[in-house]
Amino acid sequence: MGLKLVSGKFRGKTLATTDNARELRPTRSLIREAIINTCLSYFDFNFSEIKVLDIFAGTGAVGFEFMSNSAKSVLFIERDPKCTKLIKANIQNLQLNASAKIFPLTAEAAIKKLSKNNFEIIFLDPPYSLPPKKFQKIVENIFEGKLLSEHGLLIIESGSGNWLDQSFDGCLSHLELVKKKEYGDSSIFFYTSDTEK
Repeated sequence: MGLKLVSGKFRGKTLATTDNARELRPTRSLIREAIINTCLSYFDFNFSEIKVLDIFAGTGAVGFEFMSNSAKSVLFIERDPKCTKLIKANIQNLQLNASAKIFPLTAEAAIKKLSKNNFEIIFLDPPYSLPPKKFQKIVENIFEGKLLSEHGLLIIESGSGNWLDQSFDGCLSHLELVKKKEYGDSSIFFYTSDTEK
C-alpha cells in the first residue's frame, strides 16, 4: 500500500504504509495540502528555519509533507513499532537522515524528554480513543515544557463532532484560534500564542 506526497519537492513520491498498524488513520491528501498551504501563508512562504514536531505521527505523512516543502527539521513521535519501521524506511528512502528523526516513545514520554526544545509547528493527530483528560494533559505538558516557539502554530486534527472537536478549548484558552477547517468527518484547528499574527 502506498501514500503519495502532494506538495513540494517530493510531490508524487510514494510513502510506504500499512493497513495493520493500530488505529492507523493517515491524514488525507486534501487535508495535508490544506495544512501546508495554511502554514506557508502564516510563515511568509518560507519553511527554511521551521522545526516541526509531529506527535502521534502514524505514517508520518504530514511530517514528510513539511520536509518536502523544505522545513529545517521534523521530529516524529510514534510508539507503534509497525509505524516507526515505516517512518524510518521513508526517512532513508527520501534521504532525510540529517533532518528527520523519530522518537519511538509515547507522547507523554517524548514531551518530557523534549522539555525546552522549541518547535515552530507542532502537529497533533491523536487517536479518537484517547481519553479527554489524557489529551488535555499532553497539551498542558507541551506548554509547561515550552515546546512551542513564541510565534509558533499548534495544529490539531480531530474527527468532527467527537470530544476532541468539542471539549479541548479549555486547555487551549490562552491561545488564539487562527483558523478552523472542516473536511467531511475531519476538523483541523490552527492555534497560535502570537496575538499579533
